[in-house]
Amino acid sequence: MVNFHEIIKVFYTLGCEDDALCYGACRVYIHLQEEKHMHDVQYTYEKRLQMFYLTARKEPDGPIDLFIPALTTNALNLVQLKQCRETITLPDGQKPASIVLAICDGSSTVLLYRMTPGLKEIAQKLPSKGKLLRMRTGTGCEQAPK
Repeated sequence: MVNFHEIIKVFYTLGCEDDALCYGACRVYIHLQEEKHMHDVQYTYEKRLQMFYLTARKEPDGPIDLFIPALTTNALNLVQLKQCRETITLPDGQKPASIVLAICDGSSTVLLYRMTPGLKEIAQKLPSKGKLLRMRTGTGCEQAPK
């Protein structure tokens, strides 16, 4: 079993000044190691991007996945994630094919969400349900019965 207090001390020494981010990254490390039983779990603090990332394998000889801790209290920065994909080189020398976003909340829940290339930020507000229905009716689709 991993000693949380000893590990978080190590995370603080890596140069991150954001206590919440250190906690989240430490929580993801423990989640991958203890709960998901992943192999070769490694953590790094990337000073240029001011973010932690972790790498791990599902199987001992499987491909390496890139995990980025994200806090539910912070907005998701897609530009930073794109820079992450372009900047980070995995331990096997390859660039990550995808990013696994490890979303942490205050209750220590970790949700893993795989993101693939091609995600784009939404520049405008999403249409309401009513507007979507009106758009559908305007295209010749059947309207839902009342």
